[in-house]
Amino acid sequence: MANPQIVSPNTPTALHSVRTSVSDRGLEPSTLATRFRNIRNYSENLCASLDPEDCVAQSMPDTSPTKWHLAHTTWFFETFVLNEHDPNYTPFHSGFGFLFNSYYNGVGERHTRSERGVLTRPTLKEILAYRAHVNERMDALVEGGRADENGEAHEIQRVIEIGLQHEQQHQELILT
Repeated sequence: MANPQIVSPNTPTALHSVRTSVSDRGLEPSTLATRFRNIRNYSENLCASLDPEDCVAQSMPDTSPTKWHLAHTTWFFETFVLNEHDPNYTPFHSGFGFLFNSYYNGVGERHTRSERGVLTRPTLKEILAYRAHVNERMDALVEGGRADENGEAHEIQRVIEIGLQHEQQHQELILT
């Protein structure tokens, strides 16, 4: 299997075996939207007791700050779902692709992992606004049925499921 950190989830060979919650027929839009909201909210709930300064700290070069995890998982949905499947979507901020990409080489350059803790901007408040923006657009895409109209429902669900699994991995990293 291709290295999932190097290929896009939209690449035909990327992670097609990942279907934890998506059957061949897919999830109902309301079920997928609820699952999406629950997992995304859990990430923010993990950080609710932290001060903004706590979310910037990087304890060692091989870890990433909490703020970065929140932004990176948002970048995933923006990049691989909204940019690919919502023709009316405009990225929240042109520089976020560079700052919050990790190892998706085919998507572009990225900020060095060992230096993520030196990023004082964007602020945690801006990252939470970014998350809210992407979540709102994701809700509209999933619940609005646009995916069903153009025959992309199953593909979008597959990529969303990969993103949700990815978000849960980052929740584990936040906790550790």
